[in-house]
Amino acid sequence: MSAFQASYRPCLEFQITVLRGRDISKGKVADYIDTPDPYVRIRIPTAPSGKAATKVVCNNKNPEWHETFKFLLDPNKENTMEITLMESDIVSDDVLDTHTFRINDLEVDTTCKQTFKFGETSKVDVEMKLTRCPFSDELRFSGELCSEEKQFLAKRRQIVFEAMQEILGEQGPSNINEVPTVAILGSGGGFRAMTSLSGVMCALKDTRILDCATYIAGLSGSAWYISCLYSHPDWPSVHPRVVLEELRENVKENLIWLLLQPKWVYKHMQLISKKKKNGQPVSFTDIFGYLVGDTIRKGREPPKLSHQKEKVEDGFVPLPLYTCVNVKKDVSAHAFCEWLEFSPYEAGFPKYGTFMSTELFGSKFYCGRVLKKFEEPDLRYLQGIWGSAFTILLQQVVREGLKEPEEVIMAAENKGNLRKQMEDMVASDAIGHANKANGEESDEESNDEPKESPNKAEKDKEDAPEQNGEEHKSDADKFADIVDKVINKFEIFRTRQGRAGLVHNFLRGIDLKLSDDRTDNPDKLELVTEDKRIFLVDSGMVLNSPYPILLRPERSVDLYLSFDFSARDKDDEEPFKELLLAEEWAKKNNYPFPPINAAEQIEKEGLKECYIFRHPTDKSCPIVIHFALINKAFMEYSKPGVPRTEEEKLAAKFSIFEDPKKHYSTFNFHYPNDAFDRLSQLTEFNTLICEQTIKDVMAECVQRKKPAAVAKNVTPAKPKKEKKDKCILS
Repeated sequence: MSAFQASYRPCLEFQITVLRGRDISKGKVADYIDTPDPYVRIRIPTAPSGKAATKVVCNNKNPEWHETFKFLLDPNKENTMEITLMESDIVSDDVLDTHTFRINDLEVDTTCKQTFKFGETSKVDVEMKLTRCPFSDELRFSGELCSEEKQFLAKRRQIVFEAMQEILGEQGPSNINEVPTVAILGSGGGFRAMTSLSGVMCALKDTRILDCATYIAGLSGSAWYISCLYSHPDWPSVHPRVVLEELRENVKENLIWLLLQPKWVYKHMQLISKKKKNGQPVSFTDIFGYLVGDTIRKGREPPKLSHQKEKVEDGFVPLPLYTCVNVKKDVSAHAFCEWLEFSPYEAGFPKYGTFMSTELFGSKFYCGRVLKKFEEPDLRYLQGIWGSAFTILLQQVVREGLKEPEEVIMAAENKGNLRKQMEDMVASDAIGHANKANGEESDEESNDEPKESPNKAEKDKEDAPEQNGEEHKSDADKFADIVDKVINKFEIFRTRQGRAGLVHNFLRGIDLKLSDDRTDNPDKLELVTEDKRIFLVDSGMVLNSPYPILLRPERSVDLYLSFDFSARDKDDEEPFKELLLAEEWAKKNNYPFPPINAAEQIEKEGLKECYIFRHPTDKSCPIVIHFALINKAFMEYSKPGVPRTEEEKLAAKFSIFEDPKKHYSTFNFHYPNDAFDRLSQLTEFNTLICEQTIKDVMAECVQRKKPAAVAKNVTPAKPKKEKKDKCILS
């Protein structure tokens, strides 16, 4: 159950029809020189999208407009309208006169005809009407899972039941109620995480463990992989290895190289400009999303997240979940962050129990209803948000000029901890956008046009790749040309602000109250519902694994298969930092989570491929199997139980986090085939050698759900004692 009570807030619709103007005058002298070109401008400061204007009627003292405008209003606010008679002019438009009108004085459901007089003779006739808006269900206010997810779970549970019976045999569930909920988690880590998870999924598919999972969740790089897999036209009919092979070819070239293509840059900057013209906020995340999406799904039409409904409608594969976090300026992300989750069905804040259909994400809401519907963003934009930490690297490349990949990686790593860089990024972004939000621009539609004329820009676009001597230029020189001729024409590239993802705040104007047992500051809640925009950033800024969206009690996860691809300073460093953060988060939010006795396990068993964490007494507490990214047994065995030759051992002996060439750096977006193969084969192998461990723990979870175990909450009979690397040594 959500700690907050969110609800629809009744609102009013104000409709004004500007009918006509009569005896419009700029003054006798001005009228003698030129007949007026009048139009009417309307502004309601308390309304979202509170500005409108009629068309200009040229050379007419008695214009006919008959244009209608609608505004949503909060009845609890003092709503006033500023109506201004304007004169269109080539140089700058002139204000002839302005009147202020109290909208709250209107009688509800009654049409009011009024004439506003401007100056000595000018009159404008209008009709106004104030009505109560009917109830809207465009936002769902509930902490429960949506009906579509519940329907999926019913289908998936039957499939998992049958799979576990086959895989676990006598230790499998005897009825549907004994089926545990298994969730696969992929951490962040850029292309390292994406590549690693591609290998893991091949192993999970081959061992049929994937058939036993109900959810698969990811953030940042893992979210890129999952979204790529679930948007593949042939998934789930094909093996994950098909997607792995496609990724392998697609990441051979650095995604930054797309910025060397003027036509690509222009095409996507025009898409961003169009988005901004339509009234949607844009940021550096937009262009980064295009770079990621066009790299990992090269040559394919961009899909929508909602299209993934088709992939899961029969329950044949786990439900994909993705996440990012909402943060605020001048507040530490550890002090304030709100997890926003995405599924093919919905997007929303579990914290507030407020969700919308995925198709409505990015639309403009007020008081719980859609004020302006925008087309669902394509998957590339979401991929940009989910991995927005890397906009830091992208903007650095643009601002400082293209370098060799190794230089880019070293420069990024030398700037220090990525989380700290992200916090600094959000602070500068938020301050810049806050300055805009305090002014009238915040709800306006505006343009982000090139500084030069379109014809000149088009000429640059055509000339840039074919200039004399172009073929003799280095990549750095070519990039410098493009930065000068193309990229610098767009404001989005020229500012430090705008690197966090920005969307309209769908909580704006709703009623939000604390549950009885909460003591949070109610003023903070008011700020949440008053903000016009929300800042969305990579969840890795707070916790580099998507535990929070799976810890929801409504999802009732019994077993977490936690694959951690997070960066470490050294290969032999303990791989529990993110897991300890997850434990801390669970405790803070009163969710059951096993104690992470990492030091005890390291002392007992050293560094190994996976660790199991159970609660010592509470058998209703979920179990975590934590998979570390290490190269240990892989150096000795090519496949489980198959020793390597000396030559193979030499090839398999590589460092992940201490490689001088930084092949697997978080900041590396260029994976040659051999680097991709080593990492994906490593994670596939590491998962395969843990096959029996996973199945044993799944059997344990089944036993916990047996009626006798549930009634007594006692430790069920344990499966066979786990042997170290049993698959290898057998």
